[in-house]
Amino acid sequence: MHLYGLISLFSVVNIFNIITSSILLRKREIAELKSLGMSNKQINKMLYFECVFYGLDAIVYGTLISLVILYIMYLAMIDTKLYLFSIPFANILISVMVVYIVIFISMKIAKRKIYKGNIIDEIKEENI
Repeated sequence: MHLYGLISLFSVVNIFNIITSSILLRKREIAELKSLGMSNKQINKMLYFECVFYGLDAIVYGTLISLVILYIMYLAMIDTKLYLFSIPFANILISVMVVYIVIFISMKIAKRKIYKGNIIDEIKEENI
């Protein structure tokens, strides 16, 4: 049971790191969009859609891969006749909710860091 918790913790930290890094690396781009007249509401909408697509991508691939692995495990145990193959819809739903909660929390934290900066300083800054 501790192994599942550790794997889950690594997954959450990985998702958090990817989303936060992605948004923070685009500080200059977001500052340029703000200087061209994009409102905070429009930037928020853009970031929300980006996070929805990140989550959708991860959920589709993760669900498909896990279902294939689950079916392979079922085929390996078919001789025992102890289990019937069934798709764990409740577990998939819980996973989807957790992934989106982590994604949106990490996006909020990264957004807060972006909005604290000055637009002119962000545009001047060179990322080498």
